[in-house]
Parts: sequence; C-alpha cells; structure tokens
Amino acid sequence: MPSMDPASKAPVKTVVSPDALRLPAERPDDLNMYGDLRAFSDLDLDDIAVAAAAVCRTPIALVSILDGEQLWFSARVGTDQPSGALANSGCAPVIARGVPVVIPDMLADPETRKNGLVCGAPGLRFYAGYPLFTVEDEVFGTLCVVDHQTRPQGLSQAENSGLAALARQAMRLMEMRRETVAQERRLTAQQIRRERATRQARQAEAERRQTLEKYAIQQAAGAAGGVGIYEYDLTSGDIAVSPEVCRIIGLPVTDVITARQWVGQVHEDDKPQIPVLSQLLDGSAPLKLEYRVVRADDQRERWVLRQGVLDRDEAGRPVRLIGTIQDITPERNATSRLTTLLAVGDALRMATTRREALTKSGQLLGQRLEVQRVGFATVTVRDELFTIDQGWCAPGMPVLSGELSFKAFRRTSDLLRSGAVLILDDLSSPSWMREEREACRAMQVEAQIIVPKIDHGELTGCLFVHSALPREWTLDETSFIRAAADRIFAALDEWDAETRQEIVNHEILHRLKNTLSIVQSLAHQGFRSVDDQGPLTTFTSRLVALSAAHDLLMRRNWQSTDLASLVQGVLTPLGMENRVQVSGAFLKLGPDTATSFSMLLHELATNAMKYGALSVAEGTVSLHWTTTGTGEGAVMSLQWREAGGPQVTPPARTGFGVRLLKAGLGRHGKTELHYAPTGLCADLTAPILSLATA
Repeated sequence: MPSMDPASKAPVKTVVSPDALRLPAERPDDLNMYGDLRAFSDLDLDDIAVAAAAVCRTPIALVSILDGEQLWFSARVGTDQPSGALANSGCAPVIARGVPVVIPDMLADPETRKNGLVCGAPGLRFYAGYPLFTVEDEVFGTLCVVDHQTRPQGLSQAENSGLAALARQAMRLMEMRRETVAQERRLTAQQIRRERATRQARQAEAERRQTLEKYAIQQAAGAAGGVGIYEYDLTSGDIAVSPEVCRIIGLPVTDVITARQWVGQVHEDDKPQIPVLSQLLDGSAPLKLEYRVVRADDQRERWVLRQGVLDRDEAGRPVRLIGTIQDITPERNATSRLTTLLAVGDALRMATTRREALTKSGQLLGQRLEVQRVGFATVTVRDELFTIDQGWCAPGMPVLSGELSFKAFRRTSDLLRSGAVLILDDLSSPSWMREEREACRAMQVEAQIIVPKIDHGELTGCLFVHSALPREWTLDETSFIRAAADRIFAALDEWDAETRQEIVNHEILHRLKNTLSIVQSLAHQGFRSVDDQGPLTTFTSRLVALSAAHDLLMRRNWQSTDLASLVQGVLTPLGMENRVQVSGAFLKLGPDTATSFSMLLHELATNAMKYGALSVAEGTVSLHWTTTGTGEGAVMSLQWREAGGPQVTPPARTGFGVRLLKAGLGRHGKTELHYAPTGLCADLTAPILSLATA
C-alpha cells in the first residue's frame, strides 16, 4: 500500500498564498468517492481541527477536502467560510507536491503578497499544511494551520510531530468514511429487509471510529506538547479526558472524570472564577482561564491554562465544551521571579539604611520562595565567626542574631570559603552534615541554600535561605537565589563604600577646620599690637564663610550643593537670616562655584551690616534669583537689593571687598554694582551649566 505518513516527507519552506480562506460561500453538491462532502461537517473532524490549533498555537485550523478545483472545509476553527477555490491557496502547493509546506511569512512571497487577506485585513502571515493521502497515494486534501503573526522559526519539533499525528488520524478517518460510503452505496441497492442491519452496522462503525479518533488525538496532543484534551458533556456532567489531563491535575489515569472531581482540584482561592453550568449554557462563561490546581497525588500547587470551545446542537444550544489544558507553572514562576528581582532592586535602591535594605530584600525573597528565613551574615575568617547582620523571618520562626562560630559549622564554612554555594535539600540525607545537624535544628533549619560573598579571594559574608521543612530545591530556584544574592552583595558593597567615604570626609573636614583655626590664630597674633582690629574682624568672618561652604560640600561628599542651602549657611552665622528676603528656584552649585558664591554673599551681607540696609533696624534686603533658557544656553540671574538704609555713595577707594564683589564668579559669570541712593544693587549672571560643574 502507498505510504500515507505525511511525516515521511520533509517540510518544504516556501511562500504560498492562503487564498483558500477568501472563498465563495457556496459549496458543490456533487458526490465523489467519499460521498456527500456535507457528511464531514461533524464533530469527529472538528476535534482534529481543535487539537491542531491547540498543538500549533494558532487561531485558525482547517481540514480541507479537494473536490475538483474547489476545497471543502470539512472542519474548521477560527473561520466561518465552508469552502473555497484551490487556485492561489496555501493548500495548492501541498496538494500539487504531496509534501508538507511551511510558510513563515506570506507577505514576503511574490505570489501571496497580492492576496487581500495578506496585505489587508485580517493580515494572514503564517501557514503550515500536511497533505492527506488516499490509499492510492493520491492527495485528496490537507490539514493546515494559519496564524496572523509571522513565524520565522516555523513549527517546533513537537508541533510538527503533533500536526503530523493529527494528519494521519484525519486520513484514517477519511478512509473509514470512504469505506463506509462504498458500503452504504452497495447496501442501498439491496432489499429493504436489510436496511435495519445496515443502519446498525453503520452506527457500530461510527462509534468505533470515534473511539479510535479520540484516543489517537489524546495520545498525539499529549506527547507533542504536554497538552491535555478534555470533552465536557454539559448534560451528564462527565468529562472525557486524555492521560495528560490526569497527569497535570494528579489523578490516576482514567478515561472519564466528573465535573465535581475537576473542580475539587482547583485551588480554593481560584474557585470563584470557575464558571458554573448555567454560565456555560447561556454562553457567558469565559472559554480561556488561568488558575491554580492542587494536585491530588502530591498536593503540589500548579498553574494551568484551560481553553475550550462550545459545541452546539442544531437548535444552537451548547451541549459540550471541548478544549485543552496545559501546565504553565514554569512560565508563571519565571515571570514572578523576574518581578521579585526587580522589586529587590527597587528596595535596595530606595532603602535609607543597611538594615532596611536587608530586611526588605529578605522579605521579598522569603515570601516568593515560601521559606521561613532569609538573612545575611558578615564573615570574619581570622576570628572564624559568622555575625548575623540582618534578615527576615516568617511568623513563628526564631530570629537569628549575634555570632556563630565556625566550629559548629565546620563543613559549611569550609565549603563557603572555597566559593561554592551550599544547596541542602534535606538535613537528614548527607552523612557529612551529621556533625552540624544539632546546630541546624536548633535554628529550625531542615533545608537551606547559602551563597558566599567572596571579596579578593576571601569569604566576607553570605546570604542564607532557610526552610523549616525538607524541600527539593529546583534549578530555577537556585538560579533565582544566586541572582538575588548578586544584587544584594552589590548593594552592600555600595553601602560599605559610602560609610568608608563618610569617615574619610569627616576626617578631612576635621583637619581643614584645624588648619583654618591655625590661620585664624596666626592672624590674631600678627594683629595683636595693631590698634584698628577691623581688618582682623573682616578676615576672621571671611574664614568663617569659607568654612561654612566647606561644611555644606562635605555633607554632600564634596560633589555639589544648592544655592538656597548656601545662602542659609552664610546668613545664619551672621544672624541675618530673618532680615534678608530670599527667593528662587533650586539651583545646583559645583564645589568651586560654591566657594566663590560663599565669599561673595558673605561680602555683600557684611557690607550691608556695616554701611548698608542691615546697619539700621528699618533696613531690608531682597535676594532673588531666576533662570532663563534651556539646555546649555540656560542662564542664572541673581539680584541683591538693599532698601531703607543710609544713603549710599560710591566708595572713594577700591578695597579688597569691592574687588571681591566686582570679581563676582570669575570667568563663569558677570557682576554689576550700582550705588543707588536707596541702597546697593548687585546683579550677577552666569551660565547654569558652568555653575553646576565648576
């Protein structure tokens, strides 16, 4: 007998038009050797189309039968068209060549891109079809799937195998139909007395064919992609299931389960979203659901995707729900772990203290992994000590604190010092953990993962994850914990670096103040015999202003400060912070600019206190700055306005203070002084970019 196995013919990647989906609604009424083509519009072939769409993850699946130059869609999913022309269709090269055809992108092929359904709505892109052969090795149709998205990679090996298996089953079904049609035609010519026997034989054959078909579909779909197939009889409440369905929900393999058994495996929190029978009957029930089940055999929680289509009777009433169920736990876990890693990164970035960072990140890891304790320990190899830094514990779990000696955890410490990750599923299992069991169980630990922190070849810390019950750590969980540990270790290094930098900054500031004190002491000694102490007072106040600017910069790691803070730091030591009206937007100042600004503002304030508006009770000073422009062209304009003080006249000579004011911000800006009778006016302008970076 000629081969009928489509899988024996290698798939051909080509680009062929799926015009068979853009066909006239009328169908031919003539008969062929398979009888009236209307006979194939039944649930037998529909099940194959449903399974093909599910296995290949496409919205459209068709069983097409060739009738002259026409194709009759004996079974279809995702389209209502019953028939169409063979010419320019995606099935044409399958039928012409007798081999499977895969079309990754129909829009890229010169023949198919002219198709209205490819270049227009609904925008068909992907096609895959397997030929259906007669016993004479002639192609009489196809089993094909169509998608609206391109698939450069085509079908996976599992999808190819599943589609091939379904094509073989369709061919067997069609040959059974051919034999039945031939038998019916012979029996029609016989006497009426044999009609009853003929009907009984036909019914028995149909039942046998349906049983064989269902079994083949279940086996093919389950083996190809871990997909279980079910058929829910809405009248009886019985659900015919494939072996894969039983495996997914943890039931013994059987052909039929009840709706009560199915719902009984659904997680209690997810049961409200399971549709009731009335919703299925009125068509309001969702046909695609994701929910959790608790497996009956091992009580493990799994996520499943349940999809289906409603089969209706001649009156349009739903009678069956046919569909697939798939275990999607790995995909859900991967998404959840990625979300948790992002949350851990956010928690570490937003934390204001080391304690808060470890507590929050430990809580996120513990709750995601459903463990009882997560924490970090600092390791001092020289003293052979673990010092519990901080962590998180589930309710009822004792909190670890203090120091733990290497002696109680000799095997663990040796392993961590080598840089290896400790992964322990069950404390009772490995013999080498025998000497540490007592210490571990005192902490209520039966399973754990410990990730070492190695700096310059030496163990400096470790992240530990404790479970109060034995558990089998998966590869995904281990990888997840290591990825989280990397983020936590990096954050701790940053915290430690900032702490060390803060200590260095304080030491620098302390020494700078000592230097300024020495300069001030030398000045006092040098001016001791001078009667006029005014210059000494001025010099001392300028040192104070310089010291205040350094204080601000040091508190920000000598990187930058802002103008408002600098103004406050200059005016407060002079006691003038309430007499100067200050206003302006946030303006960043670099270290050099901050020092210049500090001296400039101090000179303006002390000058006003001696000779200007601040020398009398009714005098006022307004300090206001604005910004104009954007980007590199942005400019700051600062105005110092005195009013209510003594009448102002230009100075007769130019002293250091006047030269300092005129110098302003040096090469970065421009200063203008106006000695108005009402009070001194000073205008400073400078590019904002140079202020922030200088």
